[in-house]
Amino acid sequence: MYEQKTINKEFIDEVIDVLREGRKLRRRLPSWGQILIEQQLPYLCVYRQPPSNEDWGTDQLATSTAAFLVTSSKKKDYEGVSTLVSKVAQELTACFGTFLIVEIWSGPEVETTDHKPLADPSFKIQYLKGQPIGSYLQVLSKQLSQSKIDDQPVKVTVTPVDKVGPPGMRPLVQTAKALDAGIHVIGIEVAPIYRNGDNKTYPAILKEVEGRVTTVLEKTFFEFLKKETTICPPNYMALGRRSIVHSVWQIDRIIAEVGNIVDFLLLVTPTNSDEAFAEFKRKQFQKMPNFVYHPAPFDPVTLKRQLYKAPVERIEDPTLAQLFRDQQLDIDSRITMVAERGKKRFLYSSLQLYDGPSPELVKLADQILRELPERSKGESVSKVLTAEEFAQRAETELAFYRSQCPDLASRVEVRDDVPGVLVSQGNLLIGRERKIFEGRAEALLSHEVGTHILTNYNGHLQPFKQLSAGLPGYDQLQESLAVLAEYLVGGLSNRRMRTLAARVMAVSWLIDGADFIETFRRLTTEYGFHADIAFPITMRVYRSGGFTKDVVYLRGLVDLLKEMKNGLQLDLLFMGKFGIEHLPIVRELMYRKILVPAKMRPYYLEIPAAQKRLERVRKGLTVLDLVKGQAQ
Repeated sequence: MYEQKTINKEFIDEVIDVLREGRKLRRRLPSWGQILIEQQLPYLCVYRQPPSNEDWGTDQLATSTAAFLVTSSKKKDYEGVSTLVSKVAQELTACFGTFLIVEIWSGPEVETTDHKPLADPSFKIQYLKGQPIGSYLQVLSKQLSQSKIDDQPVKVTVTPVDKVGPPGMRPLVQTAKALDAGIHVIGIEVAPIYRNGDNKTYPAILKEVEGRVTTVLEKTFFEFLKKETTICPPNYMALGRRSIVHSVWQIDRIIAEVGNIVDFLLLVTPTNSDEAFAEFKRKQFQKMPNFVYHPAPFDPVTLKRQLYKAPVERIEDPTLAQLFRDQQLDIDSRITMVAERGKKRFLYSSLQLYDGPSPELVKLADQILRELPERSKGESVSKVLTAEEFAQRAETELAFYRSQCPDLASRVEVRDDVPGVLVSQGNLLIGRERKIFEGRAEALLSHEVGTHILTNYNGHLQPFKQLSAGLPGYDQLQESLAVLAEYLVGGLSNRRMRTLAARVMAVSWLIDGADFIETFRRLTTEYGFHADIAFPITMRVYRSGGFTKDVVYLRGLVDLLKEMKNGLQLDLLFMGKFGIEHLPIVRELMYRKILVPAKMRPYYLEIPAAQKRLERVRKGLTVLDLVKGQAQ
């Protein structure tokens, strides 16, 4: 704690000592502001608050980086700030041979009209005359100009100047001193489209600008390190923030606690499927069965209030802020869907979460159903396992994984209120009346235990609980990865693929207005499904009022096969529960050393036969190839 109100030698000496010791630097400034340098690297992003203090949002464009100084622009503070910046630059120049200062400020207030409520996004880049135009400056200009903000193109200008800095402010480092010391200085004037002259602010626009500027700056710093110094991180994403402040852990905890209360899949699945089928059969398949569900263990309004107690807007890191914001909205949607069970609105909410099948996917599903015979060559359906027998197999499987990771807490439960086999909150639930072909058992275990339980466990070991519960849209990648696991162990049969295709057709008919009885009838008459197979397919799709989730299996498998052909590595996918669209975020957080590699790998990845099948997938296979070549 410093009693003086300006930066003095004592404060600067302490900052330099921290840098020399290689420690992370985070200090509040004696007057106003803070300095953060997470890694000893030769660059610093600076923001100086105007004397009027009226510059909402602009400081966040600097504080989202891993090396920043946010400070006052008052005259009494100038000498201390300038000396601090110079000393930091000198110290790190001595280590790396050069240094880059990027100062950010907002331009004049933008004018808007009723017909054009958002001004055109633009950036004006300044660099010192006499300073070589490095490739990093070209990267900065190009990356900004290729951006879009609120779907509007960005205008970028680059201008050489005698001194870099906001209008009316003295430069942080004198031009001659910067050129002599090999210090690069650039400035970025941002059009403040995230507010207007009527004191209106647009937080969503600010988050979008912040996210784009952060990425561009990281790419710029990466290019600077690569071309101007002798060091180079493995990827520009390694330059992002690594430290996580206490508020992020608190937000993660709040959201995870709410997510755990919403045991979504269990709450939208009927508890009386066997009785419902028996009733449906007695009525000659002509009367819609009555389904019963678990009562919701929460009040939706109260739970949503608890969910939004998590102050996501306070997260400085734009990547984490977006991740947690998306998670809040996703859980909000699931709470709403539980409250809407049995109502027509449930289907509309389901379409928002999972969408419906594309015409191309429907065409593929129809092709699978018409081309594939029900039984695969050599498939045996003579021996059937009871639920208890399959549970014993599952316990043996879990015991194998516990031998590697003793803290694996997953358990197996045989229950009366579950129609099939599913994983809920890391536990394997098996319907008591479920019968499983013995030849299908290994594939089902690889699906449920080797994928869903493993990703739940590995996600639990991540610093964020959301990777265990599942990020928004995780179902599609999870289910397609699980189906791929069935193929890798040699258990993806024609019968199984036809079931996945039938689910797509059922969802398509549901959206087109078909009722339960019509969909059941079409499955049995058009595609030849036996009644005891057509019923659970129809039930899954029509449960709770219309659940479109079942399109994700086949749709996700198509996408996953494409990604695998393009070089996607499986190990990355077992780190937790997330979607394909989250891969850039996951990779970034890996480079930033926030996320950790998966601790547990599926056993089948070590089997020679599975490795051969995996190699075929990497060379490029279609969905139909998976079953047609399964016996190889």
